[in-house]
Amino acid sequence: MSGESTVTPARKLHDADVVYLYDGSFEGFLCCVFESFAQHEIPFAVWTPERETATLYPFKDIATDHEKARRVFASFGRKLGAETEYLVTRDFLSGREDKELLLIRFLHLAFALGPGTVKRAGHPDVAPLYEMKKSLDWEVDKFQGFVRFEEHDGMLGAVIHPKNYILPLLRGHFCGRFPEENFMIYDAVHQAVLLYQDHKPQLLELAEPLVLPPPSAREQQFQTLWKQFYKTLEIKARHNERGRMTHCPKRFWADMTELREEL
Repeated sequence: MSGESTVTPARKLHDADVVYLYDGSFEGFLCCVFESFAQHEIPFAVWTPERETATLYPFKDIATDHEKARRVFASFGRKLGAETEYLVTRDFLSGREDKELLLIRFLHLAFALGPGTVKRAGHPDVAPLYEMKKSLDWEVDKFQGFVRFEEHDGMLGAVIHPKNYILPLLRGHFCGRFPEENFMIYDAVHQAVLLYQDHKPQLLELAEPLVLPPPSAREQQFQTLWKQFYKTLEIKARHNERGRMTHCPKRFWADMTELREEL
């Protein structure tokens, strides 16, 4: 074989019979992306310990490595463009259980085809990203109007039950709306709190469910006035139940002062 060189063929991307297990953080997800590209594989699933279920496939623990995560994230903007970086970062907040796998599939396609991939909204590996973004945008828009605060010892508190993890997307709206108030919004689904105190916002993850104290007598008076205003404002002869539920779906009512009694 003198004078001949041996060229190792490029490894092909393949579906792997393995489940990635990571800590649920965005940095941890970026390390899953790193592993997927390093091994040229699409895992069967990507789970957090909370979502772990029985499976015949072996688990691969993906440790969160800050340097790997930094390198992967930097490559999004450098090689794929700001639009892709924004879409991937935002869609990671989705409540879909297979979001990590969908994002990994998209990223393999995007790095293969280049920055314009994000424009191919009809592609089966791109379309799910816009579906997740649409769900996030819809919930953010609804909760900006449907969050109901109660006063608790000088602080405003609200409870929400979103399908997606939208607290980071609500932060700018409510901090800008109540810049001089101390408030908190508790996401009871994702066990997280947006806390705004002394002009400083914080996102906190909780180990246990949070139970807000009952409203004070003064707060209850205000709630009674608000419910009376809501009922008085309606023109009974033009009541449209279907229209009301279209604009304000029933799953929001439990956290809305004026509607929870109708459930």
